[in-house]
Amino acid sequence: MKKIIVILIVLIPFGLFGQANVLEPELINSKTFLNRGGSHFTEHNGLLYFNSDDGEHGIELWVFNKENNTFVMLKDINQHITNKPVVVNTGFEDFLLFIAKDEIGYGLWTTEGTPEGTQLLKNLDLDFGSRFGVTNSSDKFVMYKGEVYFSASIPGERNYDLWKTDGTAEGTVLFLEIDTQYPSEPYNLLLLNDKLFFQVLNNNDHTSELWSTDGTVENTIRLLDFAMVIPHGYYYSLNEFHKHIFILDTANQKNVFWSTDGSPDGTIPLTNNLDGFDLDLNSIALLGSRLYFSGRFPNGELALFTSDGTLAGTKKLKVLSENSNSELSIFTSFNKEEQNLFFSIVEDDNQWLWISSGTSESTIKITESLKYLNSEKFIEDGTTAYFVATDDEHGKELWVSDGTKDGTHIVKDIVEGPIGSDIWFFPNMKEGKALFTTVTSPQNYTEWVTDGTEVGTKILQEGLTDLSTDLNTNKLTKDNILFVEMSTSDTTRIWYSDFTSEGTQLVMPPDYILPNHAHIYVFYTELDDNIYFFADYYGNGQQLYRIPNTISSVEESEQPELMTVYPNPAKDFIQLELSKPMQLSIVNSVGAKVRDFGLVKNGKLNVAELHSGVYFVVNEQGNNIAKFVKE
Repeated sequence: MKKIIVILIVLIPFGLFGQANVLEPELINSKTFLNRGGSHFTEHNGLLYFNSDDGEHGIELWVFNKENNTFVMLKDINQHITNKPVVVNTGFEDFLLFIAKDEIGYGLWTTEGTPEGTQLLKNLDLDFGSRFGVTNSSDKFVMYKGEVYFSASIPGERNYDLWKTDGTAEGTVLFLEIDTQYPSEPYNLLLLNDKLFFQVLNNNDHTSELWSTDGTVENTIRLLDFAMVIPHGYYYSLNEFHKHIFILDTANQKNVFWSTDGSPDGTIPLTNNLDGFDLDLNSIALLGSRLYFSGRFPNGELALFTSDGTLAGTKKLKVLSENSNSELSIFTSFNKEEQNLFFSIVEDDNQWLWISSGTSESTIKITESLKYLNSEKFIEDGTTAYFVATDDEHGKELWVSDGTKDGTHIVKDIVEGPIGSDIWFFPNMKEGKALFTTVTSPQNYTEWVTDGTEVGTKILQEGLTDLSTDLNTNKLTKDNILFVEMSTSDTTRIWYSDFTSEGTQLVMPPDYILPNHAHIYVFYTELDDNIYFFADYYGNGQQLYRIPNTISSVEESEQPELMTVYPNPAKDFIQLELSKPMQLSIVNSVGAKVRDFGLVKNGKLNVAELHSGVYFVVNEQGNNIAKFVKE
C-alpha cells in the first residue's frame, strides 16, 4: 500500500512541551531556503524535487540528491517574476514533466534532475490547478501508450485541445483539434479497457461530451453528449470503476445515470426507465466497481439502488422508508476498493445506521434508534468503522461497528451525561486503530487512540487548548501521522505519532532557538524508510531534515502469551497461576469491560454473574493474558 502522511494543525499549550517525548531530527544539509512558496516534494529515480526560494532567485524548482547530499536549482527560469513550477507527471522513466512560466509565458518543461537536462518543450497555456506549487494532475496529464496526453491551448487562443508529448520538443504536438462552435476544454482524462477517455466541456453552456481514443485520430470518437451539474462543486460526473465509467446526465430536468465500456454500443442509460424516480444528487456513492444511489418515488418511498454498469446489474436493493419526510445520508461515498456502504436514515427525530454490501439481504439496519449521527464524524478502513452517536442512555460518544448488529456498540462513555463528548477524528487509521480528539470544556482538548475496545481507548495527549478542524492534508501513511501544532504563545512545532503514547513525540533538536519553526504548509515525503521535511529551528531559514519512519514504541512490543486458565469452560470461578499480584479485569468478546477485580493476589476470579459467552482476562496494560468460556 502506498504510504501517506497527514498534516494537521492543533493548538497545544507551551507548558506541555517539556512533558512530551522528544525525537531529534537529523539535519541533512546546511542550505537554507525562505519560508514561502511551499516545499512540496516529488520523488523520482531517488531524487527529491521541490519548489523553494533561496533568497536570490525567487521560487524555482530544486532537486536534492541524497547520494551526494547536494541541492541544485535546476534553472532560473524567470529572473523577473516569482515562478512556481508545478510537477505534473513522473511517468517517464528517465525524466519528469513540469509546468513553469518564463518571460514569454507558461510552458511545458522536462528535466532529468540536472540543469543541463532541464529543457523547455513548448510554450503553451495549460490546464492545471496549483496551490503552493502543488497540483492534482492525475486526471490532467495521463500517460497512455508511452506518451503523456494533456489539455492545452496555443498562447492567446481561447480554445483548448488535446495534446500529447513523448518528452521531446519535436514530440510535443497537437493530437486532436476539437471542432466545436464555442470554446471548449478537454478534462477528466482516465484509462479504461486499454482506451483513453476524456470529457470535453463546452464553456458556453457548460454541457459536456464524453470521448474515447485508442491513440489514433481515426479511432477517436464522441460517445455521449450530456448536461452536467456538480453539486457543491465537489461531485465529479465521470469516474472509472473496473469495466465501466458512470456518467450523470441532468438534461431535461431528469437525472439519468449512464455507463460506458468505451464503445458506442456499450454506452447505455441505466435509470431512464424508473418512471417518476427522483434521484437524490447528494446521496451517491462509488465503491469499488459498484455505484450506489438513492431517491424517492411519487408515492413517497425512499429506496436504495445499486449498479455494476449493466442494465441487468442495475436494481433496487430495498425500500428504506415510506415516510415522505425521511432522508438518507451517505457515510462512505468514494473508494476504489470493494467495501461496505455505511449510511443513515433519518425519520423525524430518530436516526438509524445502515449497511449494504450490494445485495438486498446485506442491506440491513445495524443500530437501534439513535438521536444523533453525523457523516462528518465517521471514519472507516473497510473493516472497522468508528462514528459518533447519541442513544437514550448516553450523550455524543464514540461507537464502533464491524458491519454487523452485534458488532455495533458504544466503545466508551467518555463524558457521562446527556451532552457527552465533542469528538473529531484524525483522517486516517492504522490496523483498525483510530486517533480522535475530545472537547470536554472550552479550554480542554484531549487526543485519544482507540482499537474499538474500552480498555484499548487511551489518552495520548491531554491539555490541548484549541483544535483547528481545517485540515491541510498532504500525504497519508498507514504507519504514522506527522502534524504541525500551534500553541497560544504563537509557537508552531512538528509532532510525530505512531498511535501510541510512547510513540507520540515532539520533533525538534535539543538546541533549537526559534519557537515558530514549522510553516503550517510545510510538506513531507517518505524515502528509504525516512520522512523528509523542512523546518527552521534556528532562525536562519528552512532546512531539510529527516526522521526514521520505522520508530517503534514500548506499547507495540510483543504481547504476552495467554496463560492457562481452569476450569475452562467455567461456571462460578476461574483460576490463573500468577507469579505476582496483578490488576485484573474481564472484557467480553467485543472488548467492553464487564468486571474490574482490582489487585488480585491468588489468581482466583469469581465469574458466576457473567452471561454465557467468550471472555478475556486483561492486565493493567490492557493486554489479554487469558481466554475462557463462561457456561
